[in-house]
This record gives sequence, C-alpha cells and structure tokens, in this order.
Amino acid sequence: MSLPLVELSTAADVAYSPVPDRPKTCPHDRRTPVNGRKAPLNGRKTDAQIVEETKAWMTRQLPCVAGRRELNRGRYMVRAATRASVPGIFADFRTQLEQGSAVACLYVFNDERFYDGRSQTADVFHFLANQMQGITNVSADDLAHGAALTNSIELRCPVTNQRTLYDDFESIAFCPQSGVKADMLYDPLMFSPYPSVNMSSDVYAFSKFVADSAISAWGKPVYQETDLARVAKLFAQCVARWQRVATTTIRNYEALTDTAICPVHVTDDEKYWIAFHKDPAFAEQKKEIHRHELPIGYGTRITDRWLRYFKGDMAFVASGLARDGEPI
Repeated sequence: MSLPLVELSTAADVAYSPVPDRPKTCPHDRRTPVNGRKAPLNGRKTDAQIVEETKAWMTRQLPCVAGRRELNRGRYMVRAATRASVPGIFADFRTQLEQGSAVACLYVFNDERFYDGRSQTADVFHFLANQMQGITNVSADDLAHGAALTNSIELRCPVTNQRTLYDDFESIAFCPQSGVKADMLYDPLMFSPYPSVNMSSDVYAFSKFVADSAISAWGKPVYQETDLARVAKLFAQCVARWQRVATTTIRNYEALTDTAICPVHVTDDEKYWIAFHKDPAFAEQKKEIHRHELPIGYGTRITDRWLRYFKGDMAFVASGLARDGEPI
C-alpha cells in the first residue's frame, strides 16, 4: 500500500522551495552596513515582536523543508530567551517532547546590539555561546570555536513505542550577520532574523515523520502493524521522502547563497551535502568545507535498526545513529 500523496509526493517539497528568481543574497542584505557604518540604533523591540517576526520569517522564507513542516504542525517551539531563562525553556521543551507536542525548539535572543546590520557574526556566536551555558558543561569559548552543544534525552520512540536515549539533540547558533556577504563568516545556512539557537535531533525528527506517515497511511502507529513486509515498505518510502525533503532544503539554500564565497550543494550521487561548516558544531570562527550524510545514509541506518527490533533480533537503541560532518 502506498502512502497518501500528502506524505510522499514531491508536491509538498515544491511548496517549500524559495521563489525561483530570488537573488543569491540574503533577503536582509539591504540592511548591511553602508560605507563601513553600522545600522542606526532604533531602540529595543519587545520579546513578543522578535518572536512574531521570527515566526513570520519561518513561515514565508525558511528554506528548511522539515522546519516548515514542524512549524505548520505546531510542533516547533519558538521562545524569547535569556541566559537565565534557557534552562527553563529546555525543561519545557523536554516536557513537550515527552507529550509528543514538540519536535524542535528555537531560542531567540533579544539584544539590540546584534540586530540585523550591527556587529559581526563572530561577536554574535560568542554572545550566544555565553547565553547557553545553563544547559552545557562545554565552555563558551569552545562552543564559539567549533565545539558541539549536545544533550541526550530519553524519550519514547514514536515508531517502536520503546523508551530509548536520543544522543543527538544538537544546539546550533544562527544570526542575521550570517547572511551578510561582507562578513568574514558569511554562511546563509546559519541565517536567522535575530540571534537564535536551534535545538533538535535528526534521529527523533525522522522518527516522528515516520510515525506521522504510518498514521496517515494506516490509521495506526507502526508498532501496531504485524505485517513486517508492509512495515519495511513504509520505511523505504519514508527514507525516500525524507531524502527529497533534505535535498530540496540544501538546494533551497544553494539558490540563495553566493557559492563562490560559501560552497553549498548536494553531491552528484545524492549521498552527502556539502557546506562551509561542520554539522553539528555550535558555531565556528574558521570556515572549512565539510560533507554531511543525507537521509539515504542515516535514514537507512535507522530503519534497519527498527526492523531488527521488530524481528526480535535486538532491542531498539536510538544512540549512535547520527554521524558528524567530516572535512574534505
């Protein structure tokens, strides 16, 4: 049985693509410093304003297909944050993950020193690394220079219904200055309208996607289906669909990036995506080309482990399924 069109066709992917004639610059480049001068200070916006502006940008311009999907489903937490409130937001995120009402969390920081057109990416990365100290033992300086901010969270797997530890809830820094071509760390993949930190797990996000697809196709969760051939077919379809989501996302970013400055693309064999940074580094002060796995690799690894669980060969363990990017 094939999954419904809404889950597996490329129509959904196309809907998330950027406008074809969008110029290869960040849409906020019009606010970049002129003649070396920073944009004038116009006062601090309210927390509610920056959250609503961020959500509006995510709705209309976010190139990440999976991110838009979760936002549209109401499972993307977007919160105004401070150094003091970060631990509480993280605790709330964990609660919502347990309840199945959230998949990703975006911490948005309201500091007028780092509004669009002010400061440099490196300054924002140091600022964000300091803001996140309440949920990590990694030093702020290390985070700003390429270390990972990773949290492990025990959750019930949406596919197997077994509790397991997800060891890849990564926090990544984003800021307006990343979209400025004159910035030394120009990288539109790291752009957001306000200094932000995104927290999510690739393994858990894919698991929720597969669980959603089963409900849409069968009206029941995967773990209630006894026909393993049917389960295997759904898994293969979901890997293919998630692969299209991922490749569309990278090509969306490529379309708005000056790749002569910041390389980004999907490899010809569509096994990897290339970027001018390491995923999952929290932030970096030195840009280097890395390659990263696409779902055809890690998605297949995850579904193979699920199938082994359903066959009774092994307990399901979510840890160790994600792979870091590697320099090339």
